[in-house]
Amino acid sequence: MKQDVTLLMVGTGGYASVYLKELFDDSKDHGLRLVGAVDPYVAKSPCAEEIKKRNIPVYDTLEEFYAEHDAQMAIVSTPIYLHAEQVITCMEHGSDVLCEKPLSASPEDAAAMIEAQKRTGRKLSVGFQWSHSETILSLKKDLLAGKYGKIKRMRTIVYFPRDMAYYRRGGGWAGRRKMPGGEWLLDSVACNATAHYLHNMFFLMGEDIPLAAKPDSFTAEVYRINPIEMFDTCAMRLMVGETELLYYATHAVPMDAYRAPELIIEGEKGEIVLRDEGGFKTTGRTHDGECIEYGDPEHNYFRKMYCMRDAILHGDPLPCVAQTALPHLYCIWDLAELFPETPVIDQNFWTHDEDKDQNHCDCLVEDLERCWRDGKLPWEEGFPWAQQPRTWVRDGKYI
Repeated sequence: MKQDVTLLMVGTGGYASVYLKELFDDSKDHGLRLVGAVDPYVAKSPCAEEIKKRNIPVYDTLEEFYAEHDAQMAIVSTPIYLHAEQVITCMEHGSDVLCEKPLSASPEDAAAMIEAQKRTGRKLSVGFQWSHSETILSLKKDLLAGKYGKIKRMRTIVYFPRDMAYYRRGGGWAGRRKMPGGEWLLDSVACNATAHYLHNMFFLMGEDIPLAAKPDSFTAEVYRINPIEMFDTCAMRLMVGETELLYYATHAVPMDAYRAPELIIEGEKGEIVLRDEGGFKTTGRTHDGECIEYGDPEHNYFRKMYCMRDAILHGDPLPCVAQTALPHLYCIWDLAELFPETPVIDQNFWTHDEDKDQNHCDCLVEDLERCWRDGKLPWEEGFPWAQQPRTWVRDGKYI
């Protein structure tokens, strides 16, 4: 007889509600049975009525849930500064955990999570969905096999416009460096909404499926136009050995200037292009004429959840574990150290749209596009709003 994996949902609002809507789709055979939720603010969840209708018990704390229930699996989808404590508590109570990205806000928290994972023998996966995608995994296997030769350059660009409501959400933690209580947060365009695409380059450069590459150095420019502590715009050149990774991301463009993430990989024997063409498409072309269609990395969006289910049921390997997420975490941490205060783009270059309640910088739309095309940073292009970049070099502390 088929046995569903028992599941605890930690968090019910924000992105957690996206998981819940998938679980509440009765047309799908999830192989998961939701046995409880933990969220003191469940009344604010878009799924509050459905949770009540399905008689799912809700608790304010993890300790209250585990005093009455067990769960084979837990999904932790809460603000970043809560991840470490909640993940550790779940593992100590016998649950394997899927933690939403990023893993944590500090190397110390990450180390504590990995120590707890080893001590308890539980599984710990991280919800970078592209790292669970069959498209990205197939591409990575071909990269590891040398189909495209040595990789010379990867470049990624993405514009996700955000209004002021985005920064007011969740009790005001968005865009903060630290919480009032001193907990690290480091929430930024590169840490949260577009984190997937920075991590994806590290993941594709990893020397095995569950590994991601650590940059040896990076040169970066970060900026803000919003009243936040971290940054809403960044441009980076990261070096992994002799491979150049270029990354451009912003929230600070007009709302109609959305640009879906685009990735181009240039190898000695071919090129791969991943872009939105009315749906994401990933195409590889080798110099000897072979064309490979890898598909859409957004297909089977919740595969990250089902990978953990299958790891519990059948011992299937997890493609994105805590160690896989460390290069992204370290990069964000080192960026924060490199820029203890975020440079502000001069107000002459941006405006506030009262109707859309959004600060936006029109020139970023074309300027970052030019950087992406030329393989340069804004300062190197001579843009009048740009400030001199700063460079970080790995000193061995994360090896």
